[in-house]
Amino acid sequence: RFVRAIARAKYPDPQASPYDRDEHERESWARSTANQLVSAAMLAAERCPKPDQVALLREITRRSLWHMPNSDDELKKLRDYFKIENLRQPHPGDDKAPEM
Repeated sequence: RFVRAIARAKYPDPQASPYDRDEHERESWARSTANQLVSAAMLAAERCPKPDQVALLREITRRSLWHMPNSDDELKKLRDYFKIENLRQPHPGDDKAPEM
């Protein structure tokens, strides 16, 4: 959702409650920092073939999850999140839906 929102030029709001100020600020900071890090990585690989860019993002993800203390739980949450998100909006890089 985050990447798709950026592609649509709409930056998503933090999911944390604004009443929980610390968590809200933490999530805002994390999203901004992640956006800059991934943008820098993609800029570094912009002249590489698409499969190399995908491999780079996959390795960044693996390394990030390796450092998370509860990575198994986080992966389950992310998987569920993307299942729900994929129902809402097709990915811009996906093939067109078949004609019926």
